[in-house]
Amino acid sequence: MKKVFALMAIAAMVMTACKEKPVGPDTPDDPTDEPEEYVQPITIDGDFSDWAKLDASKVVTAKCADGSSKPDLKLMKVYSDENFIFIYVEYDFSNYGADELTTSHFDIHLNGDNNKATGGWNGQWAQGDTPCIDLMCQGDIIDETGAFIDFDPSMYKYAGDANTSEWSWGDVTVAGFVTAKGDKKGMEIQLTRELYPLGTMSEDITLGVEILVNGWDATGALPNAEATEDNPAGQSDLLFVPMNK
Repeated sequence: MKKVFALMAIAAMVMTACKEKPVGPDTPDDPTDEPEEYVQPITIDGDFSDWAKLDASKVVTAKCADGSSKPDLKLMKVYSDENFIFIYVEYDFSNYGADELTTSHFDIHLNGDNNKATGGWNGQWAQGDTPCIDLMCQGDIIDETGAFIDFDPSMYKYAGDANTSEWSWGDVTVAGFVTAKGDKKGMEIQLTRELYPLGTMSEDITLGVEILVNGWDATGALPNAEATEDNPAGQSDLLFVPMNK
């Protein structure tokens, strides 16, 4: 009989142990339920080596087409996640002599809502009847002395009618939205989603970048296409950039 009672006691202990533990204010959280800590994949410091550590399948790339009429921009890479959009660009000033390179402006053109029914401005891209750039970030990377300076742009909302291409912009600059670092060969840029000047940025966006050396005419633009008889300017559509999740 004692053996029977002992077995019953053991069974009761096992059943009790298998019951779900009560959850209360003093119950510690299950560490497996905690979200993973966000680790920023790119540090904006002018050292481009961390770009090689990214999963190449998650990086969108645009290269300058052969025979481009605007060859000063050679390469663009873009990586987007839930917090930032990172852009890497390479440029080439070898066509300019030491005394010929005086200024260089750099522009980022964003279709931040990924909506072709809003925005405007064709710029250097073949957007058909629905130009849709919402925001232009414009600043210098080489000043009037020929010295390289960090890109610290002002930001302008397209202010013309939707799907038109007028030079019509309204200042909407937000400090901290753009952070950049680089040199006379390349630059890395960070766009902070939560600081997007026009509200909530779409998960997926389209964009283009251009460089304007010694004036206000574009001397480089990405993405681009091979210049042909039908497309002598070598224009392509804006670059589609999906958000990695």
